[in-house]
This record gives sequence, structure tokens and C-alpha cells, in this order.
Amino acid sequence: MKIGFDARMINHSGIGTYSRAILKILTQDPALDFTVFGDLNKLANYPARKVLADFPIYSVKEQIFFPRLLSKNPVDVFHVPHYNAPLGYSGNLAVTVHDLIHLKYPPSKLAYLYARGMFEAVLRKAKRVIVDSLHTKNDILELIGIPEDKIRVVYPGVDEDFSPATSNTQEPYILYVGNFKPTKNVGVLVEAFLQARRKIPELRLILAGKDFMPEATRLHSQAPGVTVAGEVNKPKLLDLYRGARIFVFPSLYEGFGLPPLEAMACGTPVICSNAASLPEAVGDAAMKFDPHDPLPLSELIFGLWKDEAKRKELSQKGLARAAGFTWKKCAQQIQAVYAECAT
Repeated sequence: MKIGFDARMINHSGIGTYSRAILKILTQDPALDFTVFGDLNKLANYPARKVLADFPIYSVKEQIFFPRLLSKNPVDVFHVPHYNAPLGYSGNLAVTVHDLIHLKYPPSKLAYLYARGMFEAVLRKAKRVIVDSLHTKNDILELIGIPEDKIRVVYPGVDEDFSPATSNTQEPYILYVGNFKPTKNVGVLVEAFLQARRKIPELRLILAGKDFMPEATRLHSQAPGVTVAGEVNKPKLLDLYRGARIFVFPSLYEGFGLPPLEAMACGTPVICSNAASLPEAVGDAAMKFDPHDPLPLSELIFGLWKDEAKRKELSQKGLARAAGFTWKKCAQQIQAVYAECAT
């Protein structure tokens, strides 16, 4: 079976993580003949046919030139890991929708109108729509209204590199990992942290991730006990997860939410927002809170920081929970979706 894959976002966070993980597995399968489209230098390590596709995402060029490129490089199924699929493509299309954040929390009216139009057109055109969670499936059914039988829920995986530390000599701290955007709700975490710190003066908070809100982040970095680490590489990220006493994820909206599961895979106890897909992701392996109110979060931080037995319990539950989400399982289920599309 010939599979085409839009890999132009291969180095992004989120969609890039997803693309790298499934391509690493699926391009090794002799039953699949892969063509990956994107920056040839970024795709050099994948054992697949590579075709240059250098037009920008969310652009008119991708709508004009991708169908032409696919007509010259025909495939049985074309997989786009985002909703910006080429509308002029007439073949079998599989689209992954990670979330509907561009409809739920649009950065502008224009961005909303673009996303709304593309979601409507692409999801109706696609033969199969892959989603990361039941929550995202329900969002699509509510907001777009496509037939339910064309949607497939395929949970992402946790990279095998995320594993517990063999030893830890660092001073303990609270950790957040994720982008700095309004929906990530980092301000509520900082406020809750400062409330808890009045009772536990030695508390430290490390914030790690790409910064899209420099002015707000600058204010966070000035708060006592707060360190803004910014975007970190994989080895540093593993060190941060493994060294944390508590991981907190205060997000208002996620299509799935990998960071809490990555923390769990490292044996770190998790306190997590109860919003959107996050309860579906973490199950009963995390303590949950209303992300709109810093006070309950502050109380959870204070209690868990002091309660070693509860931390051990959450650590064990988290390890078991994270072990259930593997990229191998994800890739196998995506391959089954390809087979559905090709028939």
C-alpha cells in the first residue's frame, strides 16, 4: 500500500512529535511504501521516498501546489497530520485532528474564519478523520457535525525515553512543561504556587516550554521562587521531569495532553486540570482541579508536597497509566485506518 505523508511540520512541537513518532515506526513496515513530503534535509533519516514540499502551512500555495505534487507522485492514501489538507486532492485522504483550539480559542476573528472554513471542508472531504481523544471526537460532532462513523479515536503514545530516574540528588521543585499561551493557563499556576509558598517558603517552580507570551513570562520570572527555563532539549527535559517532586498541568484546553503522561512515565506525581480531554488522558492517576481557580490548586500543591505516601501512590499509578499509551499501538491503529481508507 502506497502512503503519502505531509511531513512539513516534522520539527514542530505537538504535531511534530506525533509525526516523528509514527513515521519512525510505519516507515519500517515492508507492507507500506511511504512517500514523505517536506524539507528533504529534515527527512533524511526516514527510510522512505522523499519529495520536496516547501510551501508554507496555512497558505494558498499549499492548496494550489500540493494537489499537483500528488498527481505526479500518486499514493493510495494521503495522510495529513493537521487540518490544513489540500482541498483539491481527489484521492483517499486521512486527516488527523489533534484538537479544535482554533475554533474554541481563536487568536483572531480572521484565524477563526479560516479554521472554520478549513475544518468544514477538510473533514467532510476526508475518508477518515483520526482524533487523539473521545473529547476531540465529541467536539467535532458538536461543532462540525460530520458522520460519526468516519471518525477513529487513536490515542498518542509516550516516548520510551521517558522513564524514572535511577537516583535523584537535586533539590525538589514543582514543574510545568508546555507552551506559554493563554490556554495553557500558566498564570493560575504561578498564583497558586505563590499562595502555597507562603506556607512552604522553600518551594520552587520551574516553567519549561516555548514562549509565545514574553511580557507575561517576564512577570512570572520576577515572582519569588519561579524559574523560567524556556524551551529545553530532550536530555534537559528528561532531567526536569525526573527531578521534579510534583508536576502541575493547568491547561484550559487540550486535544489530549502528553506532558502529564510524560511526567507519569518518569515516575513524577501529577496534579492536572480537569478540563477538556485531560481527565480522559490521566484517568485516576492524577489529582485534578478546576483550572479557573488558583485556591484549590494551591491546596493540592501544599498537601501533596507534604504527603510522601500520596506521592508514592500517584507515582505508581502514573507509571501504570503511562505504560498504556505507546507509539507502537498508535502506529498499528493508524495503519488499520490506512487500510480502511484504501478500500
